[in-house]
Amino acid sequence: MSAQLFEWQNKITAWRDSGLSIAAWCRNNNEGYDRFIYWRNRLQPPESPSAGKFLPLPLAATPITLECHGISVLVTTGFDPQLLKDILSLLKGW
Repeated sequence: MSAQLFEWQNKITAWRDSGLSIAAWCRNNNEGYDRFIYWRNRLQPPESPSAGKFLPLPLAATPITLECHGISVLVTTGFDPQLLKDILSLLKGW
């Protein structure tokens, strides 16, 4: 792996971990926005159209249980979408 490729992988990871927008991270780290976008697009695989989005479920479909790697999350009518997003984000990091 080239040094430049490794360097940009680390920069993109640092940006993700920062919680900042790309523009803010670039300003704070003296990086060019266009250059950052180029490397992010080069190194980051394209997301599926529904990645990171909630799909509407008919009321008859609730409650549902999401299971992955032995962890179950029960989703019922009236769930808090932000809480579910936070839980899934936490689980994704494990």
